[in-house]
Amino acid sequence: MNAPHGDPRRSFDDEAVFDLLRGVAALTGSAVVRDLAEVVARAPRADLAIAFNHKQIGSKLWLRDGLAGTLGPTLGRVLVAGGWLGVLAALLLDDPRLVITALTTLDRDPGCADVATVLNRRHAAAGRFDAVTADMYGFDYGRAGAARFDLVINTSCEHIPDLAAWLALLPAGTAVALQSNDYFREPDHVACVTSAEAFAAQAQLSAVLFRGERPTKNYRRFMLIGRT
Repeated sequence: MNAPHGDPRRSFDDEAVFDLLRGVAALTGSAVVRDLAEVVARAPRADLAIAFNHKQIGSKLWLRDGLAGTLGPTLGRVLVAGGWLGVLAALLLDDPRLVITALTTLDRDPGCADVATVLNRRHAAAGRFDAVTADMYGFDYGRAGAARFDLVINTSCEHIPDLAAWLALLPAGTAVALQSNDYFREPDHVACVTSAEAFAAQAQLSAVLFRGERPTKNYRRFMLIGRT
């Protein structure tokens, strides 16, 4: 049956999504879903649906579990390079298993910081979150003195032409968590790998503490946790 104002599938606007998410948050008690509802209301972006799709969330939860099992519980100061809309930050800061002093997201898209800050506004108010707009190749990772970040995360390594060269910008011994994939069909994926072993060879870490892969419908995602 159609609604009085037409096809209900075509009337699912931001206000309806906001109400739906508030209902899901009340049902599940999820603070992240409640924060997402606020983003839809205050800082909607078309790619928000992509950032929160099931494949993106599944890969981020896999990373979160990997960190808890490999480096946890104390992660200290964390940087997410290519942090996009702050979804991974929200998931990490929401996890009671992890002790994170502060988390910074870094993205060159100037539109990301505002959205990420709304999504992580509780943590920003507590001084535990900030979003920086900068290019990851020109960012100061703290090489001149004491390491600024205890852990650097990059889940988009398939976009980095020379992964080892980027990792060399980090202070030696920095803990890192990296993800890539074998989705060669995407034109922007300039550095895909065929296996977790190939990913490890590409990264050239001084120590690999975790290496694994996670299958999805169209590709496999690979993950490394280790030290530069």
